[in-house]
Amino acid sequence: MSNTVPGLGSLESAVMAVLWEAGRPLSVREVVEALADREPAYTTISTVLENLRRKDWVDRERTGRLWFYRALRDRASHAADRMHGALDDSGDPQVALLRFVDRMDPQNLDVLRELLADIPRREDP
Repeated sequence: MSNTVPGLGSLESAVMAVLWEAGRPLSVREVVEALADREPAYTTISTVLENLRRKDWVDRERTGRLWFYRALRDRASHAADRMHGALDDSGDPQVALLRFVDRMDPQNLDVLRELLADIPRREDP
């Protein structure tokens, strides 16, 4: 599975992964340090964070002289949005769901069964 977030470049995806992993707002310097294996320049990460802010992926807050950035949605919410988009794009959501469920590992299938059992059925209008 790719670590790239659809709609984002590889460095943007890496920055989002750092923010999601941290679970708290981070300064540009903290993001740079978390990406030490890539050896990014401070100005590059600052630009990437601003681009992500313009794309509504992150928000920022100033504390003293520093900006701190945080993800606007969590990784699970992003994954759920992607799954909804895939169903919408499938042309036949029922068939797509069937194929998705057929390929699920047994543990995730058990979780899905439990989650579905807790959802009350909607009454037809």
